Amino acid sequence: MAISKIFIAGAGNIGASCAEVMARKQLGHAHLYDINEDFAAGQVMDINQASPSFGSDTLVHACASIDDLEGSDVVVVAAGVARHAGMSRLDLLQQNRKIVGGIGASIMSYCPHAKVLLITNPVDVLTWYLKDRWPSMNVFGLGCSLDALRFRFFIAEATGTSVNSVAGTVIGLHNNNMVPLVSYATAGGVSIRHMLTESEIEVVINKTKEAGTAIVSKLISRSGFYAASNTIAEIIESMVFNKRAVFPLSIYCNGEFGHHDICLALPAVVGDGGIHRIITYDLDREERRMLDVCADEMKRIIGSLRK
Repeated sequence: MAISKIFIAGAGNIGASCAEVMARKQLGHAHLYDINEDFAAGQVMDINQASPSFGSDTLVHACASIDDLEGSDVVVVAAGVARHAGMSRLDLLQQNRKIVGGIGASIMSYCPHAKVLLITNPVDVLTWYLKDRWPSMNVFGLGCSLDALRFRFFIAEATGTSVNSVAGTVIGLHNNNMVPLVSYATAGGVSIRHMLTESEIEVVINKTKEAGTAIVSKLISRSGFYAASNTIAEIIESMVFNKRAVFPLSIYCNGEFGHHDICLALPAVVGDGGIHRIITYDLDREERRMLDVCADEMKRIIGSLRK
């Protein structure tokens, strides 16, 4: 299935940076929308005027209305309130649920068959919210894809190897209960358990879990966006070119690891149809326990939303 129109809702740091990376990689016709029409238009002008520097004739289009969703093949939802210093991602739930819900209603009106990649935090809860409200929506969240990128960076740093030689992923939830899969992490094809001590591995895990908060504590009034926007572009690229790359995306569970009717970040094969299948690993006892903790947390949050 050919993907031609990609709609990005939210022209803030993540949305605009994602559009820039997509133009640089020539991934298709990106359309950038923001509730502040002039702001989106300004971001698009800036991105397009940079195109000669990266030799791309793929331009980003500014959208004047949410109605421009019509005909979209992929929708990236990056609109919402960003985390500031001292805030958790869950603190954003009530405000961002309203924003995401409004965009969801527009998606179902103008492009109900589009593949929807949700970025807005708390991403796992809001992915569940959209899927629960509109069961037919083909929605999946960024999940732990950004965390997996950070996990690989910190492994490379600790082992003194190239990031290109590191494999590693993270599942569960995009919060401090995330589950970095140490049992499947390698550098140069060698398990990190043969290269690092247990205490060194613990440092890598803690750095991965605390990376987002550490960035926000330095930026104060906004959160990071470079790593996120590049991760999003990689996911889009896998859809556009049907690469079948694997990302730990937030998906609605239908029995994976024994869980139902909640959203967890699990390794997903991504191609032109969106998620083609979910990969289930043989987890060790501690990894399975930690994943169950994530599931219990999701159930508790869902329960509070249904009251």
